[in-house]
Amino acid sequence: MTFARDLVKAASRNYPNKTAFICGDRRATWAQMDQRSDRLAKALQGLGLQKGDVVSTLSQERIEVHEHFYACMKTGAIRVGVNARYVWREIEHVLRDSKTRFLFVEDRCAPLIRDHLTEIEAMQIVLIGIGTTALAYEQEALIAAAEGEPAWPALAPDDPLFYSYTSGTTGFPKGVILTQQGVVDAILFSVSSFGFSPDDVWYNPSASAWVTIVMSSFNLANGMTTVIPDGGFRIDQFLVDVGRFGVTSVILVPTMIQWIINELRSRSYDLSSWRFLIYGSAPSSPALIRQMREVLPCALVQTYGLTEITGGWATYLSDKDHREAFARRPEWLKSVGRFGPHFECSIRDPDGRPLPPNTQGEVWIRGTAVMKGYLNRPEETAEVMREGGWLCTNDIALLDEDGLLHLLDRKKFMIISGAVNVFPATVEAVLAEHDGIAEVAVIGAPHPEWGEAVIAFVRVKSSHSRLSGRDIMDFCIDKLSKPEIPKHVVLVEELPKTSNGKIMKQPLKEMLTRDPSLLPWNSGQRCE
Repeated sequence: MTFARDLVKAASRNYPNKTAFICGDRRATWAQMDQRSDRLAKALQGLGLQKGDVVSTLSQERIEVHEHFYACMKTGAIRVGVNARYVWREIEHVLRDSKTRFLFVEDRCAPLIRDHLTEIEAMQIVLIGIGTTALAYEQEALIAAAEGEPAWPALAPDDPLFYSYTSGTTGFPKGVILTQQGVVDAILFSVSSFGFSPDDVWYNPSASAWVTIVMSSFNLANGMTTVIPDGGFRIDQFLVDVGRFGVTSVILVPTMIQWIINELRSRSYDLSSWRFLIYGSAPSSPALIRQMREVLPCALVQTYGLTEITGGWATYLSDKDHREAFARRPEWLKSVGRFGPHFECSIRDPDGRPLPPNTQGEVWIRGTAVMKGYLNRPEETAEVMREGGWLCTNDIALLDEDGLLHLLDRKKFMIISGAVNVFPATVEAVLAEHDGIAEVAVIGAPHPEWGEAVIAFVRVKSSHSRLSGRDIMDFCIDKLSKPEIPKHVVLVEELPKTSNGKIMKQPLKEMLTRDPSLLPWNSGQRCE
């Protein structure tokens, strides 16, 4: 098969002088990316790197992160991205859990480990600085001193290429084992299905510590240019960069899109090159999608995927489907589209039996990009992997008669109120229609009468500062069933988010656990 390292060589051979990456004022051609990753791979092998060793990076966004990824591809090493927002206990967990052998640390992230060098040394980890000489080795010096070609060990399709750490049930991140073939298939199918060309300029604002580095690697398939934000995503800088670099395509989460829409309503930017937007990673309300159509100058494509399928997409709502939805089929805006050709997907009941159209069940997925399992977590792996290579996603959905998938919610987020299943995403979609609501997150909380009750955390727009929780509940009366209507609304200044702009619900649950008096029925007030 074609391995990821073969894609690097092909891009360098076919587009040697074409820009591969842009980050701020810095650029790198395909020839430079190939040559520098070769030298880095050779240097690491000189320090004892062998196939299967783990090479981790603790860095903000920069071109060197992708050089490290390519070096891992070439040597059969396993790449791990350590989130630059982690605190030491989380960093330590990832280093120990992954058995990291080499750790690259960028100068901006060096303070995160400065007080823990003794612990890192005890783990027998080789420290390499990026832009800092304070560690045992420095990357540029290693590259400059390396001579000759790196050894290319034999690879197998199911060899791990990287561990992507995601939220764990124990409070620590868990490593998702992603393979050589999974990465290649995720890249090739994405580029062909979305219609990318070598002339595209692709912007990915997502943090490369996670599986989203695969999205920044789509350019390996066709030599197009990828723009990565220097240090992090900022709305104004992104909009300037679209005109500055001729960005044609971008992937964003709904929160980022809302920020962009708000900015464009007050200022103008040169967006003439922007051809299409891929959005996903979190639910998008029909109200937001309609705003996208009104304000943004590009075609729309929605996707649904998850880390466990190499960050790839299982379904997509194409630009053609969007246009049909706006013209004649508005209910399609509530779907995440059709299954792609590279995965088998099925809706199953709790016993694993396939379900007919328009029946709620769990989404099961099978394909070469499905993870190998969770690192060092055989029990959790067994919970989601089924015979025949099927992955149980824990997402509840239904397939309609047109073959479109309608996501209802995560199984773990489902609220059982008065014996009725309530999906937070349904409530959030209704609340998003309110002109005064900027952001909303819905969770369940214990209720003395209903078992669980719907709680809405709402950030109100500044133009509607007088909007009350009662106003919001009244808004839902003719739009939701009684169990779905929030029993309480918590007005907040901000909602907790990941570095990629996704709203995090766990901190909201923890807030109610720490202070039950936030709920009126726990403080002697009348229960609704």
